[in-house]
Amino acid sequence: SSQQRQNSARAQAGREALTFAMLPTRRSTRSPFLVLTALAAAAAVLGPAFLPAPGAAPRQSGAEVAAGTAVGEAGQARGWAEAGARTPLAASALLPLLISTPAIADTGDFGEIPGALVAYGHYLSLVISTGCLTVERLTVKPGMTEEEESRFAAADAVYGVSGLLVVVTGYLRVTQYGKGWDFYQHEPIFWLKLTLLAITGAASFFITAIVVKRALARKDAGAAGLAPMSEKLAARMTSIINAELLAICSIPLTASLMARGVGYAEWLPWQAGAAPALLALGGLGFKYIKEALDWKEDEPGLSR
Repeated sequence: SSQQRQNSARAQAGREALTFAMLPTRRSTRSPFLVLTALAAAAAVLGPAFLPAPGAAPRQSGAEVAAGTAVGEAGQARGWAEAGARTPLAASALLPLLISTPAIADTGDFGEIPGALVAYGHYLSLVISTGCLTVERLTVKPGMTEEEESRFAAADAVYGVSGLLVVVTGYLRVTQYGKGWDFYQHEPIFWLKLTLLAITGAASFFITAIVVKRALARKDAGAAGLAPMSEKLAARMTSIINAELLAICSIPLTASLMARGVGYAEWLPWQAGAAPALLALGGLGFKYIKEALDWKEDEPGLSR
């Protein structure tokens, strides 16, 4: 009959929609909108299969109410019987969809874990470096006590280790786990980022040299003790630490712009980009180390 053909066509359409939605893929590139649309179509087609049983007073059409014939009642009974027969089919079709979801999620690419760990180490070391500089900035002052100078020296030591970690993880990201050397060598903002890092590292040479110089002087002074840090030296160290903080806080901005390819220039040779970073590291590094070694207080001598 016409009703049976319609029910059969609806059941076939529902099965096809569910089949499309459950097509197996390892890393699905199918649009989620299409999958949801297919599921909605299947629910619309197979929806009658989930209605209450015939004993729950099913709703009749206006023609059947008007006619009140046994033929209408028999046709309705057949419809409910077919709906009840489709219930196991719909349930069995939905069951694989529910069961297969964890299997798809279980096919993640664990080869990405090393790259994620390297990126995490890069970000963490940058945060630690910033924290160490902040501790130094809050600690340095004229006439620091021996305990304060020890805290300052410890922060400077951790800063050196974290700075080395920034360089190592950055190298790994450029060569293995990032966008690749072919991209970075033509990105001017990448070289600007390295120049800022070089300035930060070179400026830290002055701080480290002063810390080592005062530690050696304190050891040589023995019981006589070491003269407290002068106002002149504290002011110079404060200005350098401020410059380091400004440079290191600019690095995340350059990294964000670099990752989006801002300023990318295919014609740029890597030698031109690397030159400013090397000059900053070498030139400023030499300058700051020499300044620290040649530093003279207004008052003669370092010992009391």
